[in-house]
Amino acid sequence: MLSVYGICNLHDSPRLGQLTENRPLGPTTFLGRYGLMDFTLSNFANSGINKIAILAEKGLHSIRSHVESGNIWIENTKTGHFDIIFNENGILAPKFNTDIANLIANRKSVHDFGCDIVVVAPSFFLAKIDFKKIIDIHRKENRDITVVYSSRKDANKAFLNCDSLKVNSKSKTIRSVSLNNGSEKEADISLETYVFSLEAFKRLVKESRSISALYGIRDMVNHYIKEKETRVHGYQLEGTVVPILSMQDYVENSFKLLKFLERKKLFHEDWPIFTTTHNTPPSLYAATANVKNSFIANGSIIKGTVENSIISRNVIIEEGAVVKNCILFTKTKVGKDTKLEYVVADKNVTFEQIKKVSGDKNDVVFIKQGTKI
Repeated sequence: MLSVYGICNLHDSPRLGQLTENRPLGPTTFLGRYGLMDFTLSNFANSGINKIAILAEKGLHSIRSHVESGNIWIENTKTGHFDIIFNENGILAPKFNTDIANLIANRKSVHDFGCDIVVVAPSFFLAKIDFKKIIDIHRKENRDITVVYSSRKDANKAFLNCDSLKVNSKSKTIRSVSLNNGSEKEADISLETYVFSLEAFKRLVKESRSISALYGIRDMVNHYIKEKETRVHGYQLEGTVVPILSMQDYVENSFKLLKFLERKKLFHEDWPIFTTTHNTPPSLYAATANVKNSFIANGSIIKGTVENSIISRNVIIEEGAVVKNCILFTKTKVGKDTKLEYVVADKNVTFEQIKKVSGDKNDVVFIKQGTKI
């Protein structure tokens, strides 16, 4: 699908408290080995999209460190390409550093898309999205803009403050858009995933400046819906959608995916989730290790007990240590006889002097990167 350009949009991502204080949401570790944006990038790759860009708001170092060359998501590196689009001027005026401002600042990148379709998707909705099906309909019906949405029966509890759409059941045109305030149990929730014809996308970028310098792509699509200036259609996505809209979402869905049946809904044998690999050895389990219902990434050394937990690469858990219901990031070390429960520890945290750290299901303890406990 060489005439399609896929953009993973990292602008306006939710903040997960201290977890995203020094990194964007996109490259944030998930399930011990993935970055959250790997799901979007893999949707592009599995859909045959061979020209991919990341629209970066901040945290360029974290993004580059995670994706490296990006070739893992490009099937043919001779005909395709992988790019990171970043607005350096946005550092001086962060309020005006919208995704559209980023595109305008990198105007050459936009004009060099070399495509007739542009797909824009965020990193905070995890789902299997086959863009080939959506693009086929988009082209066949000669649409300008298609919005991917999920019909929810839990909108009173989840997907709060996301865009709720009213979609015509026959024509699939979107009649209206509003914020989901949780007042209705059933709602069609926008996944902020858009398919544009190239001309419609260029027009959106250009017209945004005459409306508001603070408007981004989402704002402009919603403006078109409300003002009826451009026909905007919807596409209903079937299947599981895992939202990462808060720290609570991140923790709850991480633990939820420890269950095989839940994991099977998101991960499919015919739809691999690609991620950057690291040259690390397999995990080492000592004779004293006791591991139950956990994800253990490569390079870790497990000598103690691990239950219902997610362990990233190169984590050390010493003999006698007990780790339950925890998420431990890369190079965390849990000292001998230390007990952790409901703890999320960022990279390079060491538990040594204090022998018990615990939170609870609704209030996990977060430990900042590099902290010694």
